[in-house]
Amino acid sequence: MTGLIVAYALVRPARKLLSEGGKGKNIEEFSSLGKEFTKIAASLSKYTSLLESTTGGVMTADKSGAITMANPYACHILGSKETGLLGKNIGTVLNITRDLQAALKGDAAASELNITINGESRTIGYTLSPIKGRYGIDGAVFNFMDTTKIKEMQLEMQKTEKLANIGTLAMEVAHEIRNPLASIKGLVQLIGEDMNDNAQKKLYINTILKETERLNRVVDTIFEKKTSASEGESLMDIIHRVVLLCSQAAKDKTVRIMEDYDETVRNIQMGDDRFFHAFYNIVQNAYEAVGKNGEIGIRAKMTDDGTAIEVNSDSELSGGIEAAAIFEAEVTTKGKGRGMGLKIARDAIKSIGGDITVETPEGKTKFVIWLPHTNT
Repeated sequence: MTGLIVAYALVRPARKLLSEGGKGKNIEEFSSLGKEFTKIAASLSKYTSLLESTTGGVMTADKSGAITMANPYACHILGSKETGLLGKNIGTVLNITRDLQAALKGDAAASELNITINGESRTIGYTLSPIKGRYGIDGAVFNFMDTTKIKEMQLEMQKTEKLANIGTLAMEVAHEIRNPLASIKGLVQLIGEDMNDNAQKKLYINTILKETERLNRVVDTIFEKKTSASEGESLMDIIHRVVLLCSQAAKDKTVRIMEDYDETVRNIQMGDDRFFHAFYNIVQNAYEAVGKNGEIGIRAKMTDDGTAIEVNSDSELSGGIEAAAIFEAEVTTKGKGRGMGLKIARDAIKSIGGDITVETPEGKTKFVIWLPHTNT
């Protein structure tokens, strides 16, 4: 590579001279300087063409760090003409001052950096090597490639591997909770037989039984790779059961629930547990995000092509989380091991032909679920 740099430095002025002299000239016109020079110039010209056409960026800097050369690809990636780069300090331009200092002391460096060109973020993989002269280090050569696509592929592979590990863990957990669930269900049924005269406690018992049955169906789904289906509940029953479960888990917040349902949705039947999974995670997220004495609004209405369910809360996205990323795995401010709830909700809604979006008006967060008529 150093040889190519030297070739570029030698032949480029000659090319410029030829181009200024008019058309029809070529390297042979240097014959007056001697046949050997003509041969050398012709040979170096080939290497220079190689350097100019390579799909990698090459830049050189002198002992002070000032840029002395940038090939066309380097200029393209950095979004600048060579004249706009020459003379500038390469360490400052690319924020690689530490690696530059190491290279000028004789040590090579390899790393990657993130740059923004025309508003687009790019990942650059690079090596920075010293140019050794007869009497020491004459400068440094910076070789780099745009590795943005490679980086994106690596991240996707990491996500896939992580989800596969989660799947294995889910199988192990499902296996371990099957027997305890059967015991819980049996004991709760016995307790319920003695509470026929207490309507409120009977409601709690029935809710525990329904949740136990739902968990059993989830376990069956994991092992048998099938869709979890329930015997069928009304949309209103599911909403009320979710509110009851979430409110008990957040008693200390005393959250107000504001409900608004069209008469047309009161008789809608749901025959798939996936909606329950989704709605539970959304409402639970709202309870966790809202402050003490906060308010959560739940609204359901029929539309021309389906049913719309809205969940509003007095909370806003925090920690720099963007609305577009909120449904991705592990996007959370709750700590390591959290952040799967909204991804589960989105995937569940999508799997039954619906859709879910999030809106963030000032100081509030609103989730909107849409379900087609065929799934309600």
